[in-house]
Amino acid sequence: MALIGLLSAKGSPGVTTATVGLTMAWRGANPDRCALALDFDPIGGDTAGGVLRGAVSASAGILPLATARGVDRHDALDSASVYLRADGSARLVPGVPDEARAAALPLAWDVISEVRADLHQAGTDVLVDAGRVDRAGLEASWLVDADLAVLIVRPTLPAVIAAHRLSTKWPAQHAPLHLVVVDDGSPYTTNEVAAAVGVPLLGVVPFDPASARVHSEGATPGRGFERSEYARCVRHLAAGLGTAAGARVDLLMPITEGRVESGNAPGEVCGPATSSRVRLGGPGLGGHE
Repeated sequence: MALIGLLSAKGSPGVTTATVGLTMAWRGANPDRCALALDFDPIGGDTAGGVLRGAVSASAGILPLATARGVDRHDALDSASVYLRADGSARLVPGVPDEARAAALPLAWDVISEVRADLHQAGTDVLVDAGRVDRAGLEASWLVDADLAVLIVRPTLPAVIAAHRLSTKWPAQHAPLHLVVVDDGSPYTTNEVAAAVGVPLLGVVPFDPASARVHSEGATPGRGFERSEYARCVRHLAAGLGTAAGARVDLLMPITEGRVESGNAPGEVCGPATSSRVRLGGPGLGGHE
C-alpha cells in the first residue's frame, strides 16, 4: 500500500477535487491497484456535499470510523466507505462536517494504521485529502506516515509564496514533497512555479471548472469528458503518482509479490509546463530567472 498525502498551503486550489479524481482514475492508471480516499480536511470535508451530493449513510464517514467500538477494524472501514466505482476499485471515506469534530481525525487514523499492512497486501493505495496545511499541521500522523506528499498550488504569487514558505518548513524526516500545479493560463510557467516553490514538479492539471465538476460536485460526465485534457491529465498524474509512491514503498518496505507498473516515469508532467511566459521572482522566492 502506498500512502499519498495531498495538501495545499493557501486557499482552495482543488485538493479535494484532485483527490477524488485521482481515486477514480487509479485502477485504470495503475493496473491491479485499488484506491481508498480519506477526507481528512480538519476544517470540514467537502466530499459529502460535493461528489457524494449529500447521499451519505449514517454509517459512512470519519466520525463512524473513529467511534467504532467492538467492531473488526476491516468491517469498520468497509462500513465507513462509499463506493465511487461499483467494482470497488475506488472508495471514499467522507470527512468530518466541521472543524469542531476534527478531534475524530486522529482516532480514525488509528483504525487506518491498524489495517495498513492488510491494505498493502490487498493492493489498495490510500490517498489522503489533508486540506490546507500550515506549519502547525505538519506533524499530523497522516503526513508523518505518508510515502509521498503532494502540494497542490495555483500559479498566483500569493499561492506560490505560501507554498514556498511551507516547503521550507517541510520536515526532513517526512516523505518527499512534490508539486502539482493547477494551470489556469497565468503568465507564469509551471516550471517556474516549481522552481519558486523549491520542490520537484510532478504534474500539471488544467484549470477546467466544467470538467472538474464531475469530481467536485458529482456531475454526470459529458460525452467528451474522458477525452478532455482535464481527464487525460488526471489519468496521467495518477499513473505518475502510482509509480513514484510505489517505488518509495518498495524502497522502504520490500515486498515479494510482482508489481504492475504504469508506463509513466516519476516526474513526467502533463500540461503546458514549458510554455514561454513571464518569469516568477521576487522577495522570498529566490528571484529565479
